[in-house]
Amino acid sequence: MLDKALLDSIRAGDSHAFELLFKKYYATLCLFAVKYTNDMDSAREVVQNVFVYLWENRATLHIEHSVKSYLASAIRRNSIRFVQQQHSFVSIDTLPEDSHIADDLHDSLELEDLNRQLHETIELLPDKCKQIFKMSRFENMKYSEIANKLNISIKTVEAQMGKALKFLRSKFLA
Repeated sequence: MLDKALLDSIRAGDSHAFELLFKKYYATLCLFAVKYTNDMDSAREVVQNVFVYLWENRATLHIEHSVKSYLASAIRRNSIRFVQQQHSFVSIDTLPEDSHIADDLHDSLELEDLNRQLHETIELLPDKCKQIFKMSRFENMKYSEIANKLNISIKTVEAQMGKALKFLRSKFLA
């Protein structure tokens, strides 16, 4: 489903569409946020807060450009705010230029680059591990569905997902 269609469904209160949007961008946005927070737990908190805000304000939300650009900009702003609230020092010189157009372009490019890096890294996984990861994250299949389709146990699916996530964390948080 296209982001515009998902957003329209979310505005109408469709929680399934919201879940699809969340699953589509969550991992990539966490990797984007960690660049600002330097901590994956903090990055996850920032991303979750943005999605909570999106859901709570879905009826009045105005997104001019793409959903991806909106989310990237929101993650950037909220990550910086989060770090500042944690009494960490963020030098204004280290932040990108503060115009909305530059922010959207910069964030969109960074998000696309992170997404490309993520997909390239996923391709480095062993075949079975990669297949299970893609089925879970990109096809939104439950572990039980994956296990049934591949004729393996749920424990095997869990182990392969754990292996995939550990590998991805080691590549992105190194």
